[in-house]
Amino acid sequence: LSQTLKDKLSAVTSEKRSEEEGETEREEESPLQRVEGSLGVLWFPLLEAMMSPQKLLKGPDTRTTSEVLKELTMKVLNSMSSFIPLPAIIQRILQDPVYGKGKLAEIQGLILGMLETFNYEQTLLETTTSLLNHDLHWSLSHLRAAVSRGLHPRQDHCNICLQQYRRRQDSPDDIIIFSCGHLYHCQCLQRKGSGHAEPRLLQVWSCYKCISSQRGRGGDRVTTETGRGRSTSLAQVSQ
Repeated sequence: LSQTLKDKLSAVTSEKRSEEEGETEREEESPLQRVEGSLGVLWFPLLEAMMSPQKLLKGPDTRTTSEVLKELTMKVLNSMSSFIPLPAIIQRILQDPVYGKGKLAEIQGLILGMLETFNYEQTLLETTTSLLNHDLHWSLSHLRAAVSRGLHPRQDHCNICLQQYRRRQDSPDDIIIFSCGHLYHCQCLQRKGSGHAEPRLLQVWSCYKCISSQRGRGGDRVTTETGRGRSTSLAQVSQ
């Protein structure tokens, strides 16, 4: 029986290969169509190799062999249902003489088995999507809390010019406070080159003191580490 299945599978595979060689001059298909066609070429010959020997089994003496073949067919169907559309599999089963001419009860087990596999995969997909949405909501809520949290400066003076952040009560200077606690005058940071313009007229600031200390410790590693450090963390601008 094993040798018969092997010979049948080899014959079907060789037929498919010869058909593919004769169709090399066809119009180029889309990548999705090529993938679907390749999956069909791989799975349907195996399914045919499981179902074809059942046509030759007749009589009460072949009942055990028929049950074994049907069990193997069910395993193949459960495996290929993850790669082949369910309607295509059912259509192929109904076209087979062994199952197509029988009653619904004879193919009920096959169809119910495929539906159970489909329901399991659907439940798994819904559960995975729910977990991903929960993680995304958690990340966004923490990011929103970090953005909306007020910043408290460590000192009452600019960390560059060392003057009071309010030089005069009527001073128009903008003040920039980073989440690391360092405070600067906007003009002082501009003179040190700690700000750069981004598209859409946005100004991105970096803490000059934190960057200087990291540059002194890590040398050229500043550019890779500042994204994780506190120097490029959230900043608030006040007047």
